[in-house]
Amino acid sequence: MPLLYVPTIYVLMLSVMVLLGALTFFAWLQNRAVRALAWWSGAVRVMAAALGLLCLRGTIPDVYSVDIAYVVLFSACALMLEDARCFEGKRPSPAVLLAGALAWIAACQIPPLYDSATARMIMVSAAVGSYSIGCAYVLWRGRAEPLLSRWPLIVLTALGGGLFLVRIPLALASPLAEAPITSFDALRSFWFAIVSTFTLLYFIAINYLFLALTKERSELAHKRASMTDALTGLANRRAFMEFAEQRLSAPASGTVAFLLFDLDYFKAINDSHGHSMGDRVLRLFAHTLSANLPRDSIAGRLGGEEFAAIVSGPDQQATIAAAERVRGSFAAAARIVDGVPIAATVSIGLAHAHDRPADIEALCERADKALYQAKALGRNRIESAVDELVPLVPDASVEADVMPAELPIPLSQQAQRAMKRAAA
Repeated sequence: MPLLYVPTIYVLMLSVMVLLGALTFFAWLQNRAVRALAWWSGAVRVMAAALGLLCLRGTIPDVYSVDIAYVVLFSACALMLEDARCFEGKRPSPAVLLAGALAWIAACQIPPLYDSATARMIMVSAAVGSYSIGCAYVLWRGRAEPLLSRWPLIVLTALGGGLFLVRIPLALASPLAEAPITSFDALRSFWFAIVSTFTLLYFIAINYLFLALTKERSELAHKRASMTDALTGLANRRAFMEFAEQRLSAPASGTVAFLLFDLDYFKAINDSHGHSMGDRVLRLFAHTLSANLPRDSIAGRLGGEEFAAIVSGPDQQATIAAAERVRGSFAAAARIVDGVPIAATVSIGLAHAHDRPADIEALCERADKALYQAKALGRNRIESAVDELVPLVPDASVEADVMPAELPIPLSQQAQRAMKRAAA
């Protein structure tokens, strides 16, 4: 009898799979929002059922230990693939769930295939290998999500699938000796023992990695939630200051600007139209801010109606032009909100840093002074902390009953040149 006796290994695999299924099910009970854990728990338990039937080969009728056993095995592999799809946010696919089992049932109706140990091995290898490669591919497509456990899981599932597929040409080159399928003689080969041992270790490893993967995603979601403003979806104050400090401390060429935004007469909006309308205006401004700043900008909500951004640009005029896009776009978008005349506007203060590393506290203080000046000079405008101040013309339609009237302020020649350069 070989040292690696396959029936014994099957019993060991069955025990391990039952334990893994129970642990995964317990993990799902702790966090039922993670549906992928439910899929994985089901897949592991179905796999345990398949191994249980395979362990009884020779002691129960072949229809159970062979025909049904492999139907259950392929269903377990399909559930694992569906688990990967569920983890990536995809809906269950009946074709994925049924393809392997139906193919095996069809093959069992063909006597030459059913009676051939080599043919059975090829079919099993093809099905298990394809499902494993499919899992690796689905996980690889979601690689943009920064989860460290994803990569060893991709490698392991791809490797496992590849090894099962390699069995196909090996089986064709060296066919298995035919033996009654009710006997373990065909299973007592060293090759089957090696494959069974690898399969045991394989399932232990991928089960651990999948649990680690779901834990990483939960931790990442909690981290993002702790750094995100729930109302607007922008970075909250703590996260914004951390991101801004990282950006400003990194040596780089070009100018960088610290922008402070304050919605004008926001308290009047809440008092006149209610806080729900105020929340809609805040979300509208956050959307306008994200849509009009350069792609590599960092934006966040500091609290209340105050927002901030770090904008990098080739020169100072480009930053002023980006701020003007935000101001003008918001004035146009907030003129009427959900059918209600709001005419909300924003005042903006800028502070530029031409050399880095830059002191974020000093930039913030300078931008705050510029914002105070924009408020003092009539609101709905941009002011810079540097020598050149850029007054802008408020939108004439902004003047409404809910806002104090403001007089148009002509653009300076320097501001006109900046806007022309940005447009060019």
